[in-house]
Amino acid sequence: MKKTLTIFIIAISCVMMCSSCATIFCGTRAKITLDSTTPVEKATLTIDGNKYRNITFPYAVKIRRGFDHTDIKAEAEGYEPVYFQVYKNFNPVSIINLCDILAWGIDAATGAITKPEKKYYEIEFEKKKE
Repeated sequence: MKKTLTIFIIAISCVMMCSSCATIFCGTRAKITLDSTTPVEKATLTIDGNKYRNITFPYAVKIRRGFDHTDIKAEAEGYEPVYFQVYKNFNPVSIINLCDILAWGIDAATGAITKPEKKYYEIEFEKKKE
């Protein structure tokens, strides 16, 4: 019984030491909401090369966390395309890692160490010039 308990405690300790807080609590993707000040029926969003067609606003989408910014292109019929970037900031949940260098490394590798600068982005479409 004592040997089983010791193995269990060692296993739990290993799992705890190999875990990273931001990756567990926040995941590797973050949800943002895109909205439009211009009433458009349908739009197409291109987020880091992935196309989302026939969307309506407001639109919630999950983007990858990480050190690189996220490129977004919004298109609607009769309007000029809108380009913008979602920048990332430090995710304070990572601080729970404290002195666990391995956990900091996992959070950095998965991108969970960052989060989007804002959760809500407003797109302002302009009519096409003819």
